[in-house]
Amino acid sequence: MPQTMPIIATPGIEPAVRAVIEREHEAAFAQVRERRASAPRERDALPTMDFRTSERHRTGYLAIGPNQGRFLFALALSRKARTIVEFGSSFGISTLYLAAAAKAAGGRVIGSEYHPHKAGKARANLSDAGLSEIAEIRVGDARETLLDAPAGIDLLFLDGAKDLYLPILERLEPKLAANALVVADNADHLDDDDPFLAHIGTGRYVTSRIAFAKGAMTLSVWMGEAS
Repeated sequence: MPQTMPIIATPGIEPAVRAVIEREHEAAFAQVRERRASAPRERDALPTMDFRTSERHRTGYLAIGPNQGRFLFALALSRKARTIVEFGSSFGISTLYLAAAAKAAGGRVIGSEYHPHKAGKARANLSDAGLSEIAEIRVGDARETLLDAPAGIDLLFLDGAKDLYLPILERLEPKLAANALVVADNADHLDDDDPFLAHIGTGRYVTSRIAFAKGAMTLSVWMGEAS
């Protein structure tokens, strides 16, 4: 499976963090294999499901893969990101990568998750990795829970309901630091005329689309006014 390059190949991730990341990736892969065997077409229907009520969203990992995790870690590390905000933490795999980078910069991560059960699991994973002091997970509608995020956001990671990407970005845009990075997962789930893609395609952003085996991400550099 292309996404299973060992986490040990990523310098800078401490052994305790790496162990939790590897454990959670394995659990995610196992769940995917099980679901594909029992409901092979479920993944195709995922973009149309209501994230608030669907069993898949309430219990599924819906996680990034190791290649995407290393990409996020490298971005945050190179940016020396001290303030990282995440929309859609799920069980916290991406949060672990982001928190590992934030710790190296003396920073913090503010994550968000709609479902309390998933937020609890994400917090437990952060605790197991020794990163509870670095990252917090806020529970509820991110349009509300992230409103008081601090100014000077260095990296914003969008990985929740796709129709909320633009509303959340617009709420947080005034708080973006100069040349902040905005990363959106599952860009391949968005139509070409999606308003979010149009927004990050304006002159206020420099945007690229990056393909991974698991799907596509967009990487945008904020060129507007600094917060």
